[in-house]
Amino acid sequence: MQSIAPETVGSNAPSPLESYAASELSNPPLELLKLQFTTGVKQRDPVDKLAVAHPGDVIYAHLTVRNRSGHARKVHLAFSVNGKDRTELDLDVAESWSYRTWGRNTILKTDKPGELTLSVTDDEGNPLADEKLPIATR
Repeated sequence: MQSIAPETVGSNAPSPLESYAASELSNPPLELLKLQFTTGVKQRDPVDKLAVAHPGDVIYAHLTVRNRSGHARKVHLAFSVNGKDRTELDLDVAESWSYRTWGRNTILKTDKPGELTLSVTDDEGNPLADEKLPIATR
């Protein structure tokens, strides 16, 4: 029986899989661990969990994010009310296993019942969450 040795390639270039793994390790994606709508934040934690908002309410979006990139990153929050863009903000996310941050939006007293929408993306434009909160009259 004849044995055949596997062919070897004479290149020192990394394989596509090795290149992908190296790029993933150099800047791992942000992970959204938790997103909660609340009426306020106390000692970095949400004070309650909202199931519905009302005209005139200030709504906080409290986020817990994992950033293992080795450097500070950002998340972008885009709030809209009944399909109309309302508030956009960028929040810093320090390197952490569990970094808490929050942003807020006010539902105007003149806003009609409908829906508050929040889109969260990282600083590279990757989507992290799309959440909705109903708006109802009191």
